Amino acid sequence: MEKEFSEEKKYLEQVIKRFDETIKEQHYRINNLSNIYKDDLYLLAEYIDINEKKLEVLNKTKEKPYFARIDFKANNENINKLYIGKVGVSDPDEKIITIDWRTPVATLYYDSNIGKCSYIAPEGEIYGELFLKRQYDIENKILKGFQDIDTVSNDEILKPYLGVSADNRLKNIVATIQTEQNEIIREPIFKNIIVQGVAGSGKTTVALHRIAYLVYNNINSFKPSQYMIIGPNKFFLNYISNVLPDLDVNNVCQNTYYELTKVFSNEDFNLINEETNLLNSIKTGNTLDYLKIKTSLEMKDAIDLYFKEYITKNEPSKDLIIKGYKILSSDIIKDIYNSVDDDFYYNVKSKIDRVILLISKYIADNVNFIIDKITKQFYKNSENSINKTKLIKDYENIKKEVNNGCKSELKKYFSKINYKALNIYSDFIKNIDNYSKFDNDKLKAETLKNIKKGMYEFEDLASILYIKYKLIGTNGYEKYIHIVIDEAQDFGEFNFFVLNKIMSKSTFSIFGDLAQSIYSYRSISSWDNILDKYSIKYLTKSYRTTIEIMNYANKITSYLNLNTATPVIRHGNKVVEIKSNNTLQNIKDILNKNSDYKSIAIICKDEFQVLELSKKLANEGILSKTITSSHENFDSGLFIITSHLVKGLEFDVVILIDVDEENYRSSNILDLKLLYVSITRALHNLYILYKNDLPNVLK
Repeated sequence: MEKEFSEEKKYLEQVIKRFDETIKEQHYRINNLSNIYKDDLYLLAEYIDINEKKLEVLNKTKEKPYFARIDFKANNENINKLYIGKVGVSDPDEKIITIDWRTPVATLYYDSNIGKCSYIAPEGEIYGELFLKRQYDIENKILKGFQDIDTVSNDEILKPYLGVSADNRLKNIVATIQTEQNEIIREPIFKNIIVQGVAGSGKTTVALHRIAYLVYNNINSFKPSQYMIIGPNKFFLNYISNVLPDLDVNNVCQNTYYELTKVFSNEDFNLINEETNLLNSIKTGNTLDYLKIKTSLEMKDAIDLYFKEYITKNEPSKDLIIKGYKILSSDIIKDIYNSVDDDFYYNVKSKIDRVILLISKYIADNVNFIIDKITKQFYKNSENSINKTKLIKDYENIKKEVNNGCKSELKKYFSKINYKALNIYSDFIKNIDNYSKFDNDKLKAETLKNIKKGMYEFEDLASILYIKYKLIGTNGYEKYIHIVIDEAQDFGEFNFFVLNKIMSKSTFSIFGDLAQSIYSYRSISSWDNILDKYSIKYLTKSYRTTIEIMNYANKITSYLNLNTATPVIRHGNKVVEIKSNNTLQNIKDILNKNSDYKSIAIICKDEFQVLELSKKLANEGILSKTITSSHENFDSGLFIITSHLVKGLEFDVVILIDVDEENYRSSNILDLKLLYVSITRALHNLYILYKNDLPNVLK
């Protein structure tokens, strides 16, 4: 063993030297680019950016150039020793130093046991034999140790990786991807999947690695900018944005649904804080049915009916007249307008463009007749004209326009059509009774009240997106090839439907957990509602929390008859329940006990509690980062955050305050889901603070 360790140590030193040579070569390439592309500044800037990012990855990867090795012998070939890293690196002579974890052969490390095996490569299935799977512990270019394994899914092997602090977990995950996770990551790009995963099962991790895998394996066909990640809020997107470059992925589009709607519609508007409706729903038990309607396909059907009438309302009613000369009658224009199939030319812009083309063609086909007609009118006008120079000039310009099919004049003719989605949405809501059978009173009153203030709810976004789609089509968004949606359980059917429409050539990977669906007034209740053309995958094992914390959280899922998570075999401290009327002192004591941890979250029920507690801690000289719905940045430290904003995040230590029956009622599903989400954010230690009685579900 000692001899083998010495050999591995020497090999690592050789690899690092080869990395250094490659880094020097990369510097040389960057410095030489200005000579190669001196006449093309655009290409120069592009290649400098590409090569500088590659250099950055090389420098980062050099600290831990590989995390595993496999010895594989394909049929009729010699044994290949393949060292697997976060990125594949070749030296200046194009000799392979490390292979990328995303390569087809690397899947043997994640999925195959020692012995006969195979993997799928672009040229077909490759058969052979796996002789060795070795996992390395390397830190700062120093080999700490290694172990030979038969399966990456062994809980004992996972423990060292899962026990680290929150800021290091996502960085190390490529070494511990599980078979069920690897299967999802490596699903073909043209396949639609839904991933139902329990809290802590690695949904976000798998989502990011899936993007990284798809970008790497389809780089010759699609650009990174043709992929998109849709996350729940800016805070969450910032949290994951630091991981993608570490996975050698850049320029992937990242949006919230709100940002996507604003960019697609090219209209600026403000969103009402989602917490207002959430807290109203929790406190009153009101299901907010009018919001549920907005994210249902009933709303989509109502908009479709509105647009049938909208097309009719925009039917041409005037003659085409240029400078007093009648070119075409309204009857001819109307006949052409109505001849264009509304189903084929599904959006207003494409219909109008087609109408203009057909009218222009009609004019071209009848150009002599039309010019004869305007010539007769010209001579008639010239008999009484004082300014004959202007009359002749106008006449010549009109003839020129007619000979060109009157395209520019036709654009002016149809220019009064309204393409503003917000204006159309307002008109639609005012007249919604004409297009729907559902109860519109509160929907209409609340929506119009908000619009008057220039404000919109999340539940309005699907309608705004769909209306813009009905007006102008996909607006170039058909360029996207694959979309990853995280925290998808908070979307309604209409939200999914319109994404499929505007990104018509894209496939989707949808990640979520129905147990964490806290917006019941808009969310889907079952994946069955969107399962058409999708295959569903399940992640049931939790890798985030200790057994003690996961079992504590499972009290809630069992109570709600939802799938419970199976925790990985990692024991930790018991969940600490503290009954006290001095919350501030309790928090100070807990912070002192956990001072070695890098990220600690104090989770409150609402933003009012967040702001109030932040002030109290500041008065005690304790610096914290107050996270609200408008917050965007994420790093390490002490956070004070609401329960509805922590979905998808994780912290070394979690402190939950005011966990009383009156605050988290066992009779209220939303209360229990918020409590479940909050509990499952903790990696290592969880503290439950309460004043009166714990919720019945936790007793």
